[in-house]
Amino acid sequence: MTEIHRFLAISKNPAFIALLQGCVKQGGYLLEVVGTGAQGFKAIIAEKPAIVFLDIAIPDIDGLSWLGILREMREGKGLPVIITGEKLGADELARSFELGADDCIVFRHCDPRELCARIRAVLRRHTVHAELPAATLTAGPVELDPSAHRCFVNGKQVPLRPREFELLEILMRKAGRVLSRPYLLESVWGMASNANTRAVDVTTSRLRKALGEKAGKWVESVDKFGYRFSDPEEITR
Repeated sequence: MTEIHRFLAISKNPAFIALLQGCVKQGGYLLEVVGTGAQGFKAIIAEKPAIVFLDIAIPDIDGLSWLGILREMREGKGLPVIITGEKLGADELARSFELGADDCIVFRHCDPRELCARIRAVLRRHTVHAELPAATLTAGPVELDPSAHRCFVNGKQVPLRPREFELLEILMRKAGRVLSRPYLLESVWGMASNANTRAVDVTTSRLRKALGEKAGKWVESVDKFGYRFSDPEEITR
């Protein structure tokens, strides 16, 4: 039996709701729409949606502040969130991805086919991520437990934001291999490889700071290409 995905939209913008309803109907999804952030929290706990569409201009709280609160909740740590707005500035885009947004959509310029494709990409990425082996990853001083979503450095737990955790996980799974920025954009953010964004560099910088001065050095920059997590075997030779 095919799973029917349930979505939650937190928005009072009729143009975006109409756009989303068209995609929902085409994809055979279910949709609940609420108008405030407070209602959104209640709906997430009660309905456990597959994706949340968050209008950055909700009336009762700044949309990105709402996302920051969501990421501190047990129900919201791994929940896919797509930020939407009539317009999104560079600072808003950067902060959205830092807080773990899966995508950002300026719906005023969004074609319905593009929105439907982005929705499918987010669903596909999270399905694949859920099916990855949940074994603990260990390299050097860093230990990562994907199933419990916990990171340890020298035995001490280190808090990571969702996107920082996902970036570290893919780097550790492919330790020793150089991963390009376009590859990381597609694999971690689900964005087009040619997207004009500094999301990878900003998140990597935050990840290094979170890991600490010594462990952060295991996340290496490769000039003009991307990043890699140091190969423990090379270091111990």
